[in-house]
Amino acid sequence: MIANIFMVGDGLDWLRIALALASLAAAIAYQLIERQPPSALRTGLKTASIGLLVPLPLLVLGQGPALPLLLLAAAFLFSSAGDLFLAMKGDKRNFMRGLGAFLVSHLFYIAVMAPIATGPDTLALKSVSLAVGLAALAVYWSLASRLGSMKLPVGAYLAVILVMVLTALAIPEAAPILGLGAILFMFSDSIIALDKFRGPIPYRGILVWTTYYGGQVLMALPLLMLLTK
Repeated sequence: MIANIFMVGDGLDWLRIALALASLAAAIAYQLIERQPPSALRTGLKTASIGLLVPLPLLVLGQGPALPLLLLAAAFLFSSAGDLFLAMKGDKRNFMRGLGAFLVSHLFYIAVMAPIATGPDTLALKSVSLAVGLAALAVYWSLASRLGSMKLPVGAYLAVILVMVLTALAIPEAAPILGLGAILFMFSDSIIALDKFRGPIPYRGILVWTTYYGGQVLMALPLLMLLTK
């Protein structure tokens, strides 16, 4: 999988590898300073972690269909924008801005995956899909009484990310990596919601960041492979 994505032989392999390594380095560096007060460095590292992945689909445009690759780049871009807003703590409106950016990112992911989704083809995938749906309902039920005016936005967001995860699980050709990545992405968002609306969660920082970044990478790799094979 890695060789198919990064070793294309078009003279840009070094750039793809450099972007991937820089993204990983930024993600690790951010985790190391995640508990520190907001700063330009902290915000920059968080934003760059996924932002550095944006060019990867663009660098393989000649290797696969253009529209899905552009949509995938847009999914990374809006995820990075969501990271930027959530990293800026000074304005309470940034949480909603971040929520909106991630909502758009999930919609782009759905647009990439829906045309190649065929449905979960094994009992295991069907069982995981059912479990994910039940888990999403349980999370929303546990939050509903505390959401107030946020009930509709959070409900809409949860519905969209659930569709995104179920769509990922409906692509057997990329199982289990793509589905696992989408589940980790949803888990990360669920921890953020529970922490914000129900109360502090131990080890929130490392739980959220490792599952979020790991989930994005585990989604990016199989999607790039499927779109360029």
